[in-house]
Amino acid sequence: MKVRLPLYGPARAEGPSGPLSLRRKALGILYYLALEGPTRREKLADLLWGHGAALQNLRVELTHLRGFFGREAFRGRVLELPPGVELDRSPGVGEVMEGLEDLSPEFTGWLQAVRARLEVPKEALPLPERLKEVRPPALVVLMGPPGSGRKALARALAESLGLPFREGLGSGLGVFYLSDPLPGKEEALRLRPTSGQVLVVARSAFGEDPSFLLALRTRFPAEITRVLQVPRLAWGEVRRGYLRNLSFERAARFYLESGGRPEILKELLALDDPEALPQRVRAMVALEARHLPEAARRALEALSLHPGSFPPEVAQALGVEAHLDELEHRGWLVFTEGRYRLAEPQFRRYLCSGIAPGERLRLHGRLADFFHGTGDAVAEAYHRQASRRPLETGVWAKSLLGWRRFMADPAFPRSEFLPPEKLMGLGSPVPMDDLPEELELISWDGEAVEVALVLDEPAVLHLQGQVYQHLPNGVGVDAEAFPLRFFAGDKGVYFLPVEVRAYDFWGAVLPQRPLDYLLFLLPGVYRLGLGTKGLAELALKAYRKAPGTSRVLAPLGQLVEV
Repeated sequence: MKVRLPLYGPARAEGPSGPLSLRRKALGILYYLALEGPTRREKLADLLWGHGAALQNLRVELTHLRGFFGREAFRGRVLELPPGVELDRSPGVGEVMEGLEDLSPEFTGWLQAVRARLEVPKEALPLPERLKEVRPPALVVLMGPPGSGRKALARALAESLGLPFREGLGSGLGVFYLSDPLPGKEEALRLRPTSGQVLVVARSAFGEDPSFLLALRTRFPAEITRVLQVPRLAWGEVRRGYLRNLSFERAARFYLESGGRPEILKELLALDDPEALPQRVRAMVALEARHLPEAARRALEALSLHPGSFPPEVAQALGVEAHLDELEHRGWLVFTEGRYRLAEPQFRRYLCSGIAPGERLRLHGRLADFFHGTGDAVAEAYHRQASRRPLETGVWAKSLLGWRRFMADPAFPRSEFLPPEKLMGLGSPVPMDDLPEELELISWDGEAVEVALVLDEPAVLHLQGQVYQHLPNGVGVDAEAFPLRFFAGDKGVYFLPVEVRAYDFWGAVLPQRPLDYLLFLLPGVYRLGLGTKGLAELALKAYRKAPGTSRVLAPLGQLVEV
């Protein structure tokens, strides 16, 4: 008997003649088996009852279900769905499995986790502009890594076009979504543009175009073909959707660890831990990496041990330089400004997890030796710690420059410090045509992001906002990393967590509290930037100076009146 279990909206089992009159716990059993697969009797009994008579109660419900599905259904110690029962994942109105919220405390917890994993706030998945132009017949190629939400985008496209969403090939009207495993090229050569149909093919961000897609593109003219790199979710969208109930710092951690990829974010939220390694995501990454030759995959895992970008010589130190070209060609690495970085840095932790513990220590040791040879004391310290080698704190501190030395020296007094103050007022606003009043700085993997501010006259800058930044050992992962800073030339201010309060000859180190500072600036070009993994949400306003009593910081050595 064919039975459909709609995932969205009121929970129910629909047979050929309409809904089946199932008891609620029997319905819960069907949905659990549909989502989780074959399950031992004891686990289901504990999930739905959790007391001494749980197995007896489960037998009663299974007898009830056999009245609908036949005497041979739900037999054995491991239970599974009978043939013909299918979960319908098509989007609909309402929440996932409505009406099953109170079957038991344990079932409710499982249901909430499923909802957190599956439900996507509409504001979190906007339709990119290029997809808004699509009209049937059309071919759409969505290129993205695992967890990027390609299927959700295809559903959003179907909704915008008013067409049914279908998986696989078929006839009639609809948006037809195809993903791995794709059909063969022979099937593609039999297809042609069809009125009322949009074919959406999910193409991995890694590797080469599959033969099915190459053959399909020969059948569809360029004017009705769209190839789109699936974008990361924007911070503002995620903050209004998935992360609306979290503090700024916790939300930023979830966002950065997910890489802005919706399916990964849902998995992390379901586990309530931004540093978790969800099994589903781990499996997706491992499956993608398996397409690489084994030696190249091992090279990728080894290179992922260094957070952030790295020079080509790192690969030589690890003995994997022969695989750099292949990893770049297949989309795993990107080469810019003389350094390599991971194209999808959120996968770094998953790749590292595949390295055996002993091998991991040896590789970190090699990296520590390499960075010692280059004079990068910060990166050397990071890898020495990871390789469990002792670190002479005093020697290390002496080898650092600038703010890092004070961070590394335990003898340095952590006293409050603010730059010199001036007393002045805030006059009329100074236009900042080159910089918006509100901006975001996002560094996914320690890459430097900066914006420039040009002032033609003296001004007081009001800098407000919040910043989360990842600074291992308090100083970052290598000499290229730097915390949020506001600079002119080689003078300026750094912003660090509140437990770090110091200053050096370059300028001031200001704590995050959150940020709310008045800075007096002379005419010139200023740079606001972030060079460590982190996220800053800032508001900037500039004013002409005027007589008054506001306490304005002069952090750049500009103590003269002008």
